[in-house]
Amino acid sequence: MMPSQSEHQPFLPKDATSKESDLAHTHRSARSAILSNSLVFVFTSLLWLIVVTFALRASENKSESTGIDHGHRHNVTTNAKLLTCGNSTAEARDLGCKYDVFLNNWVPPPCYDEEWIAEYLEDNSWSAYADENLTQQLELEQMEDRDFYYTSFRDHINHCATMWNKQFWALYEERMALDTVIVNPAHTEHCAQFLRDASEVNANQATKTNVGFAGCWIRARIYQ
Repeated sequence: MMPSQSEHQPFLPKDATSKESDLAHTHRSARSAILSNSLVFVFTSLLWLIVVTFALRASENKSESTGIDHGHRHNVTTNAKLLTCGNSTAEARDLGCKYDVFLNNWVPPPCYDEEWIAEYLEDNSWSAYADENLTQQLELEQMEDRDFYYTSFRDHINHCATMWNKQFWALYEERMALDTVIVNPAHTEHCAQFLRDASEVNANQATKTNVGFAGCWIRARIYQ
């Protein structure tokens, strides 16, 4: 007589078949859950990708519409309009510019600041001279018609000190007109170095001052 299948599997429980079925079902459910979670992850990632893409495009469009270039450092001249005085005394006069003895430059009318010129002149060291020995004093009207003139060591200190004072208040008060001298990093660095070396310089040494032609930045109103 042939042995039964159960005789060959003496330790096989009676409900083994049902357990195998349950195990297979569990595996199928686990695979379904993993697949479902994967789809949710992919869908969510795509959704965030779309949102970020639209946000970046919106930011770029806003930058283009406002004229702000985020590739360059933002400063007080960003979006400002520059007025100039040309490159000669005759051209400066034709453009309506005025000579500023404090800035040693011709400047457009919006940047001609009589208040700061008066403060600079109060020091009484501003006198200009035609010669390096500081013996031939010039009148105010004569200074603007020259290519250069000489000033005293004290005047150079007064010029830099008053310039920094003006620079602070112009930025602090958010003035709409800024001359190109006070917003020029090179000039600020020059004054800083000059004052550092002041104790080692002959106080009787004259400073040669070249007459220049500055511009004037007219800032756009950011705050309404």
